[in-house]
Amino acid sequence: MWKDLKIVHGKPRHSQSQGSVERSNPDIENMLATWLQDNKTKKLRFVQLMKNRAYHHGTKHSPYEAMFGTPPKIGLTSSLLPANIIEKLKTEEELQVALDSIEVLSNDNKNNEVICGIEKEDDEDQNIIEKQIKTRQISINQNRKESLNHLKIQAKKNDGNVRKTILSRKCWGVNQS
Repeated sequence: MWKDLKIVHGKPRHSQSQGSVERSNPDIENMLATWLQDNKTKKLRFVQLMKNRAYHHGTKHSPYEAMFGTPPKIGLTSSLLPANIIEKLKTEEELQVALDSIEVLSNDNKNNEVICGIEKEDDEDQNIIEKQIKTRQISINQNRKESLNHLKIQAKKNDGNVRKTILSRKCWGVNQS
């Protein structure tokens, strides 16, 4: 099915350190079994999105949020439509009219730029864009640091739990393998 896919059989050497991975594997398998019954390649992206937007207890964020600093935008929020327009939409026809109007505006702007031969961005717009980019970068870096700190805390807890388990096994004479 996938040429580059390699299946590795067996258990991880240190399954205690891979607990979250081991717990998430059945989720992925179930999602794949459900969504990959037909038209497999198109549905893989959906499964990937669903997994990447799931809350992770270790990082206290979804993987997408930890990486990009914001929850993933799905549905109409990922469109070019402003939020106030999206809130007012009631029917598919209204949605189509709104999308068509944006498309017309976009085409008009492209035609104007070609006719004028210059870009329409002025310094004020450029400053706003640069501020938004800086704010976004700060948010992304902050979420990544938070996620890393949460993972370190979780690792310390897991290390302590593993040590307690080993000590209790020694106390009760349980063989470790």
